[in-house]
Amino acid sequence: MGFNGQYEYNIMIDTVDDAKAIVAIATKLKGKIVLRSDSKFSVNAKSLLGVLLAKKLNWSNLRIVMEEDHYNEFQKFIVS
Repeated sequence: MGFNGQYEYNIMIDTVDDAKAIVAIATKLKGKIVLRSDSKFSVNAKSLLGVLLAKKLNWSNLRIVMEEDHYNEFQKFIVS
């Protein structure tokens, strides 16, 4: 999934409920939103299966990448 979003933040997904919450937020927002790992794997953040896969595989340095800045919506999951 070749996508270079303008806004990128490190995030943490601790639980399945976190994964569900991220998908619920992402599906309500406009623009493309993906989760990307250090190894350059990426999944659509609007896909519950994709987000659960990222959590299950413990991708390193998980980041959310967006076309538009939705920092406030994902602030709960963003880490420094």
